[in-house]
Amino acid sequence: MTDYKAMYTKLFNAITDAISALQTAQQITEEIYMSSEEATLVIASPTETNENYDS
Repeated sequence: MTDYKAMYTKLFNAITDAISALQTAQQITEEIYMSSEEATLVIASPTETNENYDS
């Protein structure tokens, strides 16, 4: 008989590990960006083509 509990546990743990790895990578890259001297923020304004859409 198939051991669904073992299958679920294995999959859950793999997904949890993957999410954790992605969060760590995001935090590291955000820290690299913020510590960069060339880190500047640019505020983008809507273009004329976006004004043609109805809300």
